[in-house]
Amino acid sequence: MDDKLKKLKKIISEKFGVPEAEINQDSELAHDLNLSNLEINDLITQVCDEFDLILPSDNEVDKVKSISDLTTLIEAYSQEL
Repeated sequence: MDDKLKKLKKIISEKFGVPEAEINQDSELAHDLNLSNLEINDLITQVCDEFDLILPSDNEVDKVKSISDLTTLIEAYSQEL
């Protein structure tokens, strides 16, 4: 399992109480993991901090609907590369 997915599972599990076993690359944040819009925004903020992301606009945040979208965001905007 890739490190990004491992970190995302840990964050979501600890912060929102979702069992790690229920989280996979295809999980939809709202539908599968039952996160509200506020929780999704909170998650994105935490992911930005954890992965040192600098997002160019809120439009990028609005596109995040799944774990896959989050990993794409990390790959595109990580300052660690």
